[in-house]
Amino acid sequence: MSATNSTTTLALSTSIALAFLMGLLAFAIMLGNAIVILAFVVDKNLKHRSNYFFLNLAISDFFVGVISIPLYIPQLLFNWNPENKICAFWLITDYFLCTASVYNIVLISYDRYQSVSNAVSYRARHTEIWKIVSLMVAVWVLAFLVHGPVMIVAEAWKTKGRHCEPGFISKWYVLAIMSFLEFLVPVFSMAYFNVYIYWRVWKRGHLSRLQSHPGLTATSSSTFGHLFKCGLFSRAALAEQKEAAASPHVERQGRKSSLLFSARTQKNRDIIASKTRSLSQRGNLSLCQREHLELLRARKLAKSLAILIGVFTFCWAPYSLFTIVLSIYSPDERPKTVLYHITFWLQWFNSFVNPFLYPLCHKRFQKAFSNLFCVKKRLILSRSLSVSSHG
Repeated sequence: MSATNSTTTLALSTSIALAFLMGLLAFAIMLGNAIVILAFVVDKNLKHRSNYFFLNLAISDFFVGVISIPLYIPQLLFNWNPENKICAFWLITDYFLCTASVYNIVLISYDRYQSVSNAVSYRARHTEIWKIVSLMVAVWVLAFLVHGPVMIVAEAWKTKGRHCEPGFISKWYVLAIMSFLEFLVPVFSMAYFNVYIYWRVWKRGHLSRLQSHPGLTATSSSTFGHLFKCGLFSRAALAEQKEAAASPHVERQGRKSSLLFSARTQKNRDIIASKTRSLSQRGNLSLCQREHLELLRARKLAKSLAILIGVFTFCWAPYSLFTIVLSIYSPDERPKTVLYHITFWLQWFNSFVNPFLYPLCHKRFQKAFSNLFCVKKRLILSRSLSVSSHG
């Protein structure tokens, strides 16, 4: 995003120190997002639906560090006035990349919402690459449509002593529409997804507490065991009747054999009934474990999504508010304040936080990073050993 002009003259040492810190931020943004991209390319286990969206976010944030910040530092600190073509390129690219980063966060939130609301269909769709790619491309198209046509029509302008700014910066209604599409719509969308996930988590927790009631569990287990035993021992009862009818002339032997057979049958019934009860308990236990794991997963998604909304609001709300307030003034009468520049840099700081907030918090990415660094260490060790052997 472009900032307002500042005529404040800073000392050369102060400008160099600030340029170093800003350059360090740009390098950290590039490094963090480059690691995410490299890990996704190298590790085949990361080829999952949600990880593709993390990749899309890392690409947009990576180019924020490559293009947006390096071209803005000389304008802010060293009064560099770029040519019209460079100015237009920087403006369009900066707005485009920042908006794409925001919409990628919304897409990640929507993906988490789908994983909770439609878990079965979500698992079936996670391998449909063409749908995943279409969603990734749609984010970039929407990001361009928010600012691209307006900026191309209005054209970027610059005058002597002023920074590169878009032509619509003085029109408050255009800025209000941009803030609505760039900040309010994403925030409300993510808030809706988060509230829905929390509601599903509460509902699942309530149902799991009802299902784990001891009276209900004992009744269902006894009923299942009774039906199962009835089905298993119907053949044993028929065999007992046939054995008793086969020896009508030897009554005593028949009674003894019948008693022995009934004792054996009763013993077998007790053994199989105990096995049936143990299997039923194991089945109920595994079902409870699966439900508990699903509930924990949904809670984790809800918490991470709440952090996502909080960080995004913290980084983007101040700039959106300042932009609308400053648009009321004419370009020559705008108040000069350091707070605006702080809110301006907060947006780019969001691109630095994103790699740590999303991919680096997931176990799959953490494992991929560890494997990636282990491979690098092995390569360095093998090269050092080969050099020492040649020496």
